[in-house]
This record gives sequence, C-alpha cells and structure tokens, in this order.
Amino acid sequence: MCRLPATGGEVLEKLKTADFDLVLMMCRCRSWGFEATAAVREMEKSTGKHIPIVALTAHAIKGDRERCLAAGMDGLR
Repeated sequence: MCRLPATGGEVLEKLKTADFDLVLMMCRCRSWGFEATAAVREMEKSTGKHIPIVALTAHAIKGDRERCLAAGMDGLR
C-alpha cells in the first residue's frame, strides 16, 4: 500500500528519489499544492525534464483552472 504525501515537502522528496510519469496534485484541501508545483517547476529548470501535473479539486469554481495553470500545472480534473 502506498501512502500519499501529506505535505508539499514530501511531494518534492518523492520526486527526487523516484521517476514519475504524472503527478496528481491536490489543490483545494491541500493549499500547499500550488507551492509544491512551483517548486517542481523550479527543479525542472536544472534537469530539463517536464513532469505533467494535473490539479485535483473537489470544488472547481470559476477561476480555479486559470489559477492552476498560472501555478504551472498542466490541467485540472
């Protein structure tokens, strides 16, 4: 059984120690999702890689898509 990261820092640590094809990032209930996304995008500058990040939110409201894309995420579900 895999435990999901509880903080943005845990997300970054997992990305440093393993290869992932996709990241599903919580946004509404986990406000650190935006900060973690920015940190991932900053890390990518030195690696040249791009990991798709899809925002997950239970309460998609007007402006969420734009906010997620502005934060560096690739999409919203």
